[in-house]
Amino acid sequence: MADIHQPHDRLFRAVFSDAGEAASLLQAALPGAIRDSFAWTTLTLLDGTFVDEDLRGSQSDLLYQVQHAGTGQPVSMYLLFEHQSSPDPWMPLRMLRYCCRIWEAGRRDDPDLRELRPILPVVFYQGARGWKHSTEFADLFPEAVRSLAWIPRFTHELLDQTTLEPEAVAGNVKGRIAQLLMMVAFGRHVEAALDWAARWTLSLRQAEGGVDEFRRFIVYLATVQDGEVVKTFKDALERHGLDLGGEIMTYAEELLAEGEARGRMENQMETVEGLLRVGVTWEVIEAATGLTEASFQALKTQLRGSDS
Repeated sequence: MADIHQPHDRLFRAVFSDAGEAASLLQAALPGAIRDSFAWTTLTLLDGTFVDEDLRGSQSDLLYQVQHAGTGQPVSMYLLFEHQSSPDPWMPLRMLRYCCRIWEAGRRDDPDLRELRPILPVVFYQGARGWKHSTEFADLFPEAVRSLAWIPRFTHELLDQTTLEPEAVAGNVKGRIAQLLMMVAFGRHVEAALDWAARWTLSLRQAEGGVDEFRRFIVYLATVQDGEVVKTFKDALERHGLDLGGEIMTYAEELLAEGEARGRMENQMETVEGLLRVGVTWEVIEAATGLTEASFQALKTQLRGSDS
């Protein structure tokens, strides 16, 4: 099970577990020859996570099934969300390992299996620096031996979000807002990305269920950003005609509920910091959590001491 305490992971899974959002993102981002080879209306989400246990704080994954338009055969599509600050040159090896886990899981589920299902592996990268490494597995070997017949041939598709300008972010509304806010989280095009996110938020609010989805995005931003960034987003929303008004307390309650569910001191501290970012007063925080400003500072000191 993925680490549900990771805000990037929670947002990624909440948005792209929706097959329609995933299909829209992949159709917009994959090369045309690959994009046109699938019947995207058949895309469905499958169960399972396959990333290494020690990397689940910086990676999330989703597995889909989709029909290949040319052959009519089902294909697995494996989407890995990489949210480390810098790219990993060993990604082809890791992706091959994850694909092998998917194939092995298929064999366990069906002992009579006689053929493997093909997998299209896709890395969705959000980080502070652009991706400069090869996506070819053979390139991990010395150049002199890469042409040998017994060197495995394997590659993964790369969706490097660091190359995008905010206005070029594609997909359905929720997917666009998620990508823009992740862009902000990694310090890229902050003001422009928040402005575009605010524009798309107007469309989201008008859709059925849009208010709940909007709350999710506000909670994410308040969790991963400081108060100045949250204020910039609020200003952008108001500039485009959306006044939050008293709704900010609803988002505060959402943060409190998440913090209470986690139940660990570190997460309680994160929750209170998130509340402060969205402008909740200490009077409200104390009434809801029992923490005063003094006890909160003592908790932070205690946690710093335990880490040293």
